[in-house]
Amino acid sequence: MMNVITLPASSSAARRRIAGGVAAAGLAVLCLVGGGTGVAGAQPAASCQSYWPSPYQVCDEIKDLYTALGGPGGALGFPTSAQQPFGVDGLRQSFTGGVIVWTPTTGAYVE
Repeated sequence: MMNVITLPASSSAARRRIAGGVAAAGLAVLCLVGGGTGVAGAQPAASCQSYWPSPYQVCDEIKDLYTALGGPGGALGFPTSAQQPFGVDGLRQSFTGGVIVWTPTTGAYVE
């Protein structure tokens, strides 16, 4: 089970104190500032959706295709990963029933 604490971008001192305490307890901390996708170099996510019980958000054009294909009730099922880098400037996200890839050239497609 994953617990998520969201803090405003202006509270960097609070984030450091919490991260230090959590790390001292032997737990991992993931900080996303400004609503990003969690992928280095990627643009901040404009439109994301969570699908409980999966802890992973589905964003932007990957989300649009995922929704068009039935979302978690469709053949792809629930997200099983966050968006990952793909190639030079693309993104890839895994689901229980497959993978969606997005590149600026091709747009989103099922791999």
